[in-house]
Amino acid sequence: MRRPVALALFLIALCTVLAYSNSFAGTFIQDDYETLLNGWDLSLYFQPVNVFTDELNTRGFTMFTFALNKSLFGATALSYHIGSLAIHLLASLLVFDVIRQSLRLYHGRRHSSESRVDSHDRRDLLIALTTALIFAVHPLQSQAVTYLSQRSEALMGAMYLASLATMIRGLRTEHSFARAGWLMLSVGCCALGMRSKEAMIVAPLLLTWYSLVFLPVQNRSEFVRRLPYYGLLFATISLNSSLAQIHPVLPEGLGESAVSAEAETSLDGSDRKAFSQKGARLSRWEYFKTQPGIILTYIRLVFWPSDLCFDMGHVQPPADWIFWSSAAVLSLAFLATVIAAFSAPAWGFLGAWFFINLGPRSSFIPLENPYFEYRMYLPILSVLLLSVIIFDAAVRRMSWRAETRTGVRVLVTAVVVVVLAGVTFRRNMLYANPTLLWRDTVRNAPWNGRAFTNLTRGLLLDGSEEALQEAVTFGRQAVALSPSSAKAANMYGLALQRTGNLEEAKTQYLRATQLDPGLMHPWLNLGNIYSPTDSETALAYYTRARQLAPNDPAVVTNYASTMLYRGEQTSTAIEMLKQLAASQPSHVDSRYNLAFYLVREGAYREARPLVDELMRISPGDQRFRDLDETIKKNQPGQ
Repeated sequence: MRRPVALALFLIALCTVLAYSNSFAGTFIQDDYETLLNGWDLSLYFQPVNVFTDELNTRGFTMFTFALNKSLFGATALSYHIGSLAIHLLASLLVFDVIRQSLRLYHGRRHSSESRVDSHDRRDLLIALTTALIFAVHPLQSQAVTYLSQRSEALMGAMYLASLATMIRGLRTEHSFARAGWLMLSVGCCALGMRSKEAMIVAPLLLTWYSLVFLPVQNRSEFVRRLPYYGLLFATISLNSSLAQIHPVLPEGLGESAVSAEAETSLDGSDRKAFSQKGARLSRWEYFKTQPGIILTYIRLVFWPSDLCFDMGHVQPPADWIFWSSAAVLSLAFLATVIAAFSAPAWGFLGAWFFINLGPRSSFIPLENPYFEYRMYLPILSVLLLSVIIFDAAVRRMSWRAETRTGVRVLVTAVVVVVLAGVTFRRNMLYANPTLLWRDTVRNAPWNGRAFTNLTRGLLLDGSEEALQEAVTFGRQAVALSPSSAKAANMYGLALQRTGNLEEAKTQYLRATQLDPGLMHPWLNLGNIYSPTDSETALAYYTRARQLAPNDPAVVTNYASTMLYRGEQTSTAIEMLKQLAASQPSHVDSRYNLAFYLVREGAYREARPLVDELMRISPGDQRFRDLDETIKKNQPGQ
């Protein structure tokens, strides 16, 4: 490897690690609880069948990487952050490689003279390096890197770029064995991308398009030679789970065979959104109206990332004049892309990369959430590369000495990279404190009830008196903004319960059970309210919670402990707590409740190992010390 390339790769790695060096302090937030803390056995993803089918998850390869993290470094937030940063670093290095190869191919086609091609090599390297550095440290990417559940976006991006980089090498080599190896590796990376995230579905189209633009076939036989590769590339779409996520919603009583084109268009757009994601709240037209303004916002954030928002919530369609003016601007860009596709194919591909990669999530197919910044993870490359090329051309037009022009390029690049890395570093500080992150979110999206719900949760985890009072205030706002949300009602109820307003808390919990009978938490919380005074009612609520979440540690602990308190099926309850303690090495409540019961029943010898474990976990806890003293007093020899 030549020294300049090695230095470029080192700079990309250094800047990426520095920008995200504080991301390791990040914790679990929002979807992370479902993705990583739901008690699933991640080791199941070491089985290929669970990676390449929807048996457990539609993003099996993403879950495999989480399982790999857990096996190597443990099931901690730090472990998962290490993996996410490694994936983003890989993607950033691949950005450098793909852009550098693409620029060399572009200049190789335009200039037959080898000396002319070589004269572009240094400039191409600087353009590729600059683009890759900005891609690596840009704060718009932080959501796909620091938010653990969106590792799927970065992983998909890395596999996408890996498939492209290996395809370029495969199609450029003349050695048949090496060619077959590179192309099969490209297909494999594309397949893994399909199992990383559904938006990968457009990759075969863009990879084929790229090959025909930058590596055009010279004759029919060469095109036929490529057909098996193209066929395998498109065959990987069968591994993509988009059709399971985006599907026609049928009128009640109709099967798929009974739906015609006329039936589809006659559906009521308010509640029958054909080809929608489950949970989508907007019709196709309403969703489409939100996207021009959102896409322009994405582009603005590339150049001025001052008001990033972790969760914009359910954005509503804008006023007509905003929609039409935004659509007009994007239409001009889209028209330029179409024209360039025929007159200047390389530039046309740059535009197509932006629009096609955004297309699955930023068009007329309604998703549950119209806006998420991580969707720019790959499309940002078009904006960055075009900007860097324009800047480079402007500098070359200046009548300065070559050394001066180089100095200007380096200085401007360094300033941009340092500023963006600083914003990313500061952004990562929010991810380390969920309360700060959700405060920032509600400030930028004051209409988002989900953000208020999560802020309430963060304040409850804080636990201070001031935080609890704030939790009540924000919980009330969450319910007002999301009156149909069972999670909002449950979280508001929990805030009321923690501040002693039990009757109103019961009302909110019961309301949550009506809004979503399948949500376990309000049933559990109702049981907790009744547990001190009415064990029979509490047990009924715990029983319902256990039906919904039979393996949840809190549910198992409270259900079994209530049975012990009531003296019902004590052997079964003891076994449940023992199994939970064995499966959860640091779970305190199961050990304490069981030990407390055994001590109360005089089974000191059986309680001794549990108390020893509790003392090891938290030697300063007075409850554990009291149990220890009781055992010592009654069993002096122990």
